[in-house]
Amino acid sequence: MGRHDGRSAAPRAPWYTRAGSAALRWLGRVALGALAGGMVLGATLWAGTSWETARVLGAGAAVLVVAATALAATLPPVPEPSTTRDDGPRTRPPGSRRDG
Repeated sequence: MGRHDGRSAAPRAPWYTRAGSAALRWLGRVALGALAGGMVLGATLWAGTSWETARVLGAGAAVLVVAATALAATLPPVPEPSTTRDDGPRTRPPGSRRDG
């Protein structure tokens, strides 16, 4: 089942490769958070809020985006689509219009 199906695992990469990969991953997350924070800062300043409020909102957006991207990375991968196609019975939902 999944990772525990008994197959031999590929050898682990050296520590410096794994550390570099993790650093690049986090750099991308932080860059996306900084972009989102900057956009929120600019938009709230443009809307006429005070500098202090705009800074707090921008920083909050940046932290939220970084946390959301880190959390999204923990989701399992999307399963592969099946090769067989079974649409089931050919029925239309109630209220649907007939084409033709």
